[in-house]
Amino acid sequence: MSFLQAVVLAVVQGATEFLPVSSSGHLVIVPALLGWNPAPMEYVIVVHFGTLVAVVAYYRSDLFAILKSLFSFGGKKDTEQVLGNTDGRYLALLILVASVPAAIVGLTLEDHIDHLFTEAGTVPVGIGLLLTASLLYVADRMVGTREAGELTHFDALLVGVAQAVAILPGVSRSGSCISGSLWRGLSRDWAPRFAFLMSIPPIAGAFALAIRKLANSGDLLEQMPLYLTGMAVSAVVGYVAIYGVVRSVQHGGLFVRFGIYCLVLGLVGILGGAFGWI
Repeated sequence: MSFLQAVVLAVVQGATEFLPVSSSGHLVIVPALLGWNPAPMEYVIVVHFGTLVAVVAYYRSDLFAILKSLFSFGGKKDTEQVLGNTDGRYLALLILVASVPAAIVGLTLEDHIDHLFTEAGTVPVGIGLLLTASLLYVADRMVGTREAGELTHFDALLVGVAQAVAILPGVSRSGSCISGSLWRGLSRDWAPRFAFLMSIPPIAGAFALAIRKLANSGDLLEQMPLYLTGMAVSAVVGYVAIYGVVRSVQHGGLFVRFGIYCLVLGLVGILGGAFGWI
């Protein structure tokens, strides 16, 4: 993998992990369009970690407020300034509940999902992107008023199911979670916030499970400068992408800004894979 390929794929991962356009789908379609070999799994793991750094950095105030509540340090007023009427301990519980479906699906269907990524070509990815476009179209027409603290455990579980569906290639995790959050009545301020906070455990968990692959990589030390560059690029791009998505949700522009793009790219993936163009 060349330096150019590494940087391009890091930009793709950093942007599409949070933009509702499916990072997994782009990591399949972009190399196919450019005639590149798929990125090494070790590199995908590293740039994935970069996106984890991005979301933790963006929501550092929320995460610190949750920690204050969990370990009972700091004043209640300090927490309220960040989370409003939502209790930090209850928010942490909701995030945990929402993470369960993705964890179950990821652990039980890992081999089948890997097959879709590595062997099934771009057609399944294209279908997933069309589903993402449909979700964004519906999400733009939903209006909620609830804060995260008003969600029930069942609400959180349903949003978690939406996140679990995004394990399929081409289905956007952020698009599914934001759509699910809006469906359960969260406001346009809280929907992306809750969606991105609940993405932290699955991303961290996937990285933890994949560490053994990094440890067994024979050329890890040799490729370390390249991998660190990719991680830094994906983190910076991911941070900017989160900001863009939050603004888009608040102004109701998900489908216009991202859904049409998913629709077009999905058709490219389906037609290109079906007719052997890519």
